[in-house]
Amino acid sequence: MIFYVKYLLLTATLMSTASLLTACDSASSASLKNDDLTSNDVTSNNYWAGQWRLVNIWAEWCKPCWKEIPELNQFYAAQKDSDIKLLGFNFDELEHEELVVLKEKMSIDFPVLSQWPAVWTKPDVMGLPATVIIAPDNIIIDVLWGEQTVESLNVALEKAKQVAKDNLELLAK
Repeated sequence: MIFYVKYLLLTATLMSTASLLTACDSASSASLKNDDLTSNDVTSNNYWAGQWRLVNIWAEWCKPCWKEIPELNQFYAAQKDSDIKLLGFNFDELEHEELVVLKEKMSIDFPVLSQWPAVWTKPDVMGLPATVIIAPDNIIIDVLWGEQTVESLNVALEKAKQVAKDNLELLAK
């Protein structure tokens, strides 16, 4: 019930920005290039078309962030060839070169964004680590606070998919 109420509040907020996000999608896809990423695994916004994204927000000084990285690496390896993409984003928004070095130092296997794509609404971060679940239509479905495991990510993703499905059914009525 709490998850549903939380979703309704989030949906009400995001519905007002949905048209803006749709308009930004075509404008932003051209601006999201390899230069915006620390990994050449991702080349454009089209890479994520029709896919679920989990964006983990982390920082070097955050001990729980370091602790969850092995779990995130396992999740990334398991989902690498699926329609679910795990990405990282550094809370301190370090410069590209610093980010590449830090990614290696922290043993992060998944791609890390050096800039937050304009097509996605950036949440207010209330603590770290935070993991943002973004639906294929670029709408934020949930934000997970605190350290995550492979199991907790899978459970949250299934709930998010169900919420998105339920929302589509409500809008269709």
